[in-house]
Amino acid sequence: MTSFLIDGFPLGGDRVYVIAEVGNNHNGSLALARRLVDAAIEAGADCVKFQLRNRDALYRRKADGSRAEDLGVEYIQDLLDKVELSLDEHREVRAYCAQKGITYLCTPWDEPSVDALAGFDVAALKIASADLCNPYLIAKAASLGKPLILSTGMSFEHEIVRAIEQLKALGTPFALLHCNSAYPAPEADIQLGYLRRLQELHGLIGYSGHERGIAITLGAVALGAKLVERHITLDRGMEGPDHLASLEPGEFRQLVDGIRQLELALPWQGPGRHASQGELLNRENLGKSVIAARDITRGTVMDASMLRIASPGQGLPPYRLPELLGKPAGRDIAQGDFLFDSDLSEQAQEQRLAFDLPIRWGVPVRYHDFLDYRRRISPDLFEFHLSYRDLSLKPQPFLAAVECSRLVVHAPELFENSELLDLAADDPAYRQRSIDNLQRVVDATLEIGEFFPDADARLIVANIGGFSADEPRPLAMRAELYDRFHEACRQVDFAGTELIPQNMAPFPWHFGGQRHQNIFMMPDELAAQAREHDLRLCLDLSHLQMTCFHFGLDFQQALALLLPHSAHLHVADAKGINGEGVLMGTGDIDWPAAWVQIKRHPHVSFIPEVWQGHKDHGAGFWSALQFLTRLA
Repeated sequence: MTSFLIDGFPLGGDRVYVIAEVGNNHNGSLALARRLVDAAIEAGADCVKFQLRNRDALYRRKADGSRAEDLGVEYIQDLLDKVELSLDEHREVRAYCAQKGITYLCTPWDEPSVDALAGFDVAALKIASADLCNPYLIAKAASLGKPLILSTGMSFEHEIVRAIEQLKALGTPFALLHCNSAYPAPEADIQLGYLRRLQELHGLIGYSGHERGIAITLGAVALGAKLVERHITLDRGMEGPDHLASLEPGEFRQLVDGIRQLELALPWQGPGRHASQGELLNRENLGKSVIAARDITRGTVMDASMLRIASPGQGLPPYRLPELLGKPAGRDIAQGDFLFDSDLSEQAQEQRLAFDLPIRWGVPVRYHDFLDYRRRISPDLFEFHLSYRDLSLKPQPFLAAVECSRLVVHAPELFENSELLDLAADDPAYRQRSIDNLQRVVDATLEIGEFFPDADARLIVANIGGFSADEPRPLAMRAELYDRFHEACRQVDFAGTELIPQNMAPFPWHFGGQRHQNIFMMPDELAAQAREHDLRLCLDLSHLQMTCFHFGLDFQQALALLLPHSAHLHVADAKGINGEGVLMGTGDIDWPAAWVQIKRHPHVSFIPEVWQGHKDHGAGFWSALQFLTRLA
């Protein structure tokens, strides 16, 4: 009773059903009615609603045939004489809606109009606020066996309850719309908070608005409205009772866009509050941690004088400092080092780690922690994640020779003056700076490569750009963006290195905020680029999963398509479209199936690209590698 379908659309779910109410705003013109249908489609409405009256049945007449009424009723009847469509014209509008692929709904104002609509095969009927107190019309409309949508304007709660009881007794699925039946309605009269009470009375509720603007309607959606009805007009200045309370097409489009944004923003998965991916980025960059105020030798009992609070937020949060007091240090801690969960135990953290995996593996490192990881593991490769500051350093003081069979270098995403690497940027000067910066990465890779004499490849991973700030670029522009990227690459001397572009998720995070990705994202495009340009890819499985989730693609099929074109993998789990790098096995990836595929491609290598995996001496990396070892 609280969920039903209209033309296959499930009411009551996460997506709000938007009704464009034409009513009589066609002013009696069939041509204008068609234009309003087109405008509603362009604005993103789910259906277009009209009104049908049998004037002889609807209005009383005196014995002499006259219809003398109060001034208000007389005015309305005079208007209706000028602005109504005939029944045949309604049939033409119904056919036009079917041709255009949008649902036609209608409000019958009288019982003969219900009979007429029975021949239209309408998906549902709307009962106007004026008829909420009319059980006879409600019963007649319910007799068609269609769902009903009822507005509750002009009524009192006991009348709403009576209508609910009648419809439940009839077994008719229905939705109730909160409404204020003034045209336009003053904001102070709308009582939008009554939506919550209406939802207590009946689970499936919506809002029919006659106010100016769109803000209150958006507020209704935030309060739980699952249907929204607003009048649409081509010109609010036209004559008629509804035009002034209507939205023009551009405003209606803004309303629909706002509703779709709210649909993304409203869902909450409890219990409690969860930090989003962008927040976690900013928490790490802007937050604070417990750090060592001076050198602390292993075994020293820690007190408050040895610890202090400082940014960034990569260690224990400040409120956990008291847990460290009185604990002996389980390791030598240098001044400025972060304190971690592992420092709350007395066990040493110095053991050497080994992993038995079917393909070559490694971990991401920075210059400053490379020697520490080298001391603890013997991987097949290291992947250096460079910052733009690293490009101004000589790497030799930080490095030592290794017997790794591969070197991978991840180019910085961010360069001087807060510029992201973008080899497909619109601005040629910006694009040239990105080309110059990529050349700097090549030069740094060659220097690092001196410490990897046995490496079969010196691979450069890069997020090559092609993003936009506010909305995706048109599909037709993708070819141009790819051409810009290839032309940029022709200007770089890669020497003994190989660029392997990384696939991206639909909504990459930059500066802790979300953008839109346009290229090097869709699996079929990635494969085509690899074939046509002899490219190998860095395939990020977390990005791939988020792409597949967002676009409704099959992850395992996409993985099978792209593995033959991949040189290197970033292996991490993902949840939804923003949960990048979540704990292995807690996301959406079917790891047993994925790992079977990956093992068939021994030419690829990988690192665990776990979100904040480097924290607590690589605890996230070791957890991921152990998880994959069990799969192997």
